[in-house]
Amino acid sequence: MKRADFLGSPSGKLVPTVEDQWAFVPHPLPPPDLDLARLANLIARVSQLLGELNGISRTLPDPDLLIRPLQVREALTSSSMEGTFTTLDDLLLLEAGAEERGGVGDTREVRNYRRALSAAIDSLDRVPLCLRTLRDAHRELLSGVARHRGSRAAPGELKRNQNFIGAYEIANARYVPPPPREAQAALEALELYIQRDERGLIPDIVDAALIHYQFEAIHPFSDGNGRVGRMLITLHLFMRQVIRQPILYLSPVFERRKDEYIDRMYDVSRTGAWHAWVAFFLEVVAKACEVTIATADALLALQAEYRTRIRAVGRSANLVAVLDLLFQRQVVTIPQVAEYLQVQYRSAQLNVEALVRAGILDEVSDTANPRFFIARGIRDLIDQPPHRGP
Repeated sequence: MKRADFLGSPSGKLVPTVEDQWAFVPHPLPPPDLDLARLANLIARVSQLLGELNGISRTLPDPDLLIRPLQVREALTSSSMEGTFTTLDDLLLLEAGAEERGGVGDTREVRNYRRALSAAIDSLDRVPLCLRTLRDAHRELLSGVARHRGSRAAPGELKRNQNFIGAYEIANARYVPPPPREAQAALEALELYIQRDERGLIPDIVDAALIHYQFEAIHPFSDGNGRVGRMLITLHLFMRQVIRQPILYLSPVFERRKDEYIDRMYDVSRTGAWHAWVAFFLEVVAKACEVTIATADALLALQAEYRTRIRAVGRSANLVAVLDLLFQRQVVTIPQVAEYLQVQYRSAQLNVEALVRAGILDEVSDTANPRFFIARGIRDLIDQPPHRGP
């Protein structure tokens, strides 16, 4: 890290670290000179879109219709940003109980992300958002990961050694976050900031931008910081009830603007460019809202179309129940359908075959004992989300 680039930064201080290098320790939040007036128009636009998003969430017959597909999309994109790649089909098959394809562990790691995110959201009913929430999410994220970086990361534990970003050697790193002791102190200060009673004049959506930057600047874990930090955005907004359901995820938009995303946070550390970072963050939130609203509309339209189709192949209430299941879980087996419906195998088989005739389910090739079936129409909406507007 170039020490000269960070000297005199209003956002933090430099401290010596290993190998005669310097590390950056961010000052506690909030930044002293954030000009909210310059952000007023963006804040108003985002607030309007969040209101529309919350309106849609209240009209959904079952929030899981949207929550599960969006979490799958988030898991794929947030993981790919950190170099962990898999296909949507492989992820859906693994979640349905199929063996991992390829055997390299990436699909399992992406599945861990979705599980960690879901468990962290559920935990907010029991405990407030805190360091324990993030450590538990990190533990689940890297559980059973045998890859070189995961095996070094001590799932659920804060870093014990100096980490760095942008190079294989610390001397060439673009950014060096706080050493372990300073990182823990900074993280505890961030926890107090998140849980503070006095909110002041900072809107919650702006707070989310500040908190996300702060977490990434601290980089408290040996690995998984980017993914846990992006979980933190949704967790904070849901805890503050900015979103009524956990249906806003930013990684798909961040991924398309990855270089700018990284550079904006880097410039906060280097020069205190808070306004540019928060403006960028709000633009990402606005786009994510638009994509989520369009996805909700498309899923509801597809659900209505599928219900029309199944009336042509049978009027069983079980068909409707299986259809609802497919919007939560896009890959199923006949035994899973039998268990879900509490019926015998033959009855479940007849329902699956009816959905195949209706063009809603397709058998996945190269699967047997059991056979797996995929709802490709729903799967395609996750893989290629619709966009609203021109």
